[in-house]
Amino acid sequence: MSAPRKVKAVVVDLKKFKDDITWFRFKPELKCRFKPGQFLHLALDNYDPSFNWPDSRVFSIANAPNKDYIDILISPKGSYTKRMVTELSIGSKIWLKLPFGIFNFDTSINNHVILVAGGTGISPFISFLESLLEKKENYQSIQLFYGVRYPELIIFNNTIETCNKEIKEFKYQIFCENITDKNLTPLKKGILPVKEIVKNTSILPKPVYYLSGPRGMIESFDFELRTQRISHENIFYDRWE
Repeated sequence: MSAPRKVKAVVVDLKKFKDDITWFRFKPELKCRFKPGQFLHLALDNYDPSFNWPDSRVFSIANAPNKDYIDILISPKGSYTKRMVTELSIGSKIWLKLPFGIFNFDTSINNHVILVAGGTGISPFISFLESLLEKKENYQSIQLFYGVRYPELIIFNNTIETCNKEIKEFKYQIFCENITDKNLTPLKKGILPVKEIVKNTSILPKPVYYLSGPRGMIESFDFELRTQRISHENIFYDRWE
């Protein structure tokens, strides 16, 4: 695993969605190594190497490695992320420290992989899927179950559709709590159906589960997976508040 490094970066693109959920693209001064699924620390205030690292927040990286940019997706909940939404614009300078985390997909090659994402929890899976489009690694199957509140919050639909066309082992279902347009197929109305998803996937030979999203979602899936006696060694978590 690469040792974390501190790099200055500039905002080169951003896009705001419903509820101020915001996608950022940063261009770091130096190339940063990471694995799909890992996360970074982002500091808004200037970092002076002669002092401690400033106040920061962690975000999953939402793009494949080996690019000259780094993407993240944020949902402004507290004062820090609200500062990011209001203060950052194209050209703004920030500091990044990365990579961190053991939420990666190294041990799941040749297995049945189940990805469960709630809201911005899709981020580490986009890193994984983009990387998979490039490397074409072998998996028995990859199933993505993605839950959002509104259709406008399906941020990475193009990546998901590309995977659906180019990766024969890949399938996905998107669940949306608030659908008013009946023509928005293949969206399914409602929240992620925990029992149904676990029941239909736990019958696979040695399935590996990756859970990323709000604590309540992860706890619900974790309980059901343990009820079905899925080994804890085959369940990986990317928790956030």
